[in-house]
Amino acid sequence: MKKNRLFTSILNLVLWLCAFLILIPVYMVIMNSFKNQSEAAKMNMMLPTQWQILKNYHDMIKEGGILRGFVNSTVITVICVLFLIILCSTMAFVLERRKTVLSRMVNMAVIFGLVLPLQIIPTYFVCNFLHLTHETAAVFVLIAANMSFTVFLYTGFIKSIPQEIDESAWIDGAGQTELFFRIIFPLLQPVTITAVIINFMAVWNDFGISIYFLNSAKNYTLPLTVYNFFGNHSSDWQLVFANVVLSTLPVAAVYLLLQKYIISGMTSGAVKG
Repeated sequence: MKKNRLFTSILNLVLWLCAFLILIPVYMVIMNSFKNQSEAAKMNMMLPTQWQILKNYHDMIKEGGILRGFVNSTVITVICVLFLIILCSTMAFVLERRKTVLSRMVNMAVIFGLVLPLQIIPTYFVCNFLHLTHETAAVFVLIAANMSFTVFLYTGFIKSIPQEIDESAWIDGAGQTELFFRIIFPLLQPVTITAVIINFMAVWNDFGISIYFLNSAKNYTLPLTVYNFFGNHSSDWQLVFANVVLSTLPVAAVYLLLQKYIISGMTSGAVKG
């Protein structure tokens, strides 16, 4: 018993230290967003000598194109998440129900997509070859980048749904489309909520793909508006930090409010599958 208590105490101490290390950058970003330009440029953990709470955030919203970036992020995120939910849920249903050689090969390709990173440069040239506009290409690439995990998540959950439900629906005269959208898809609600939240955070926070394909300031998403505060001779770091805080607030709020659905959806899919 004493050894178990000692091990638990040491483990708790290590976890607290890890949590503290993770919170240090968060503290630095928030504190520097309240400093003036010279103090923010030092990027230290000291408290501001003069708090610039309203001024920094007011200047950042006024000069940074935040409203336009927020609208762009919302439009791109909503489109990507809707396509991901529809495409990946139907794809996972077909892969799970049809035990053919082709379905196994596609399923293997999905698994490879979980471990192989997306190569930006070849993808960029492919999109140019297909004459896709930059905005359309960004949406397609963001969908493709998140498809593997979403299909994997749905496949694990669909395994828990008895195939007898499909057979009963076919006997009653239901077609493939009616079977899926009227019978199977409502049963996928827990994993669908999880997929929506995870993909929302992934697409909203995306930086690498967006910076390559959204090469115009008017098309920038909210995370990319940070570039509006960098100049050739100086950088307004206090506004950069304020922009980072504002950009992460929607994702942080969504995660804190709905984290129980993320855990329950992923766990149920893993255990039942």
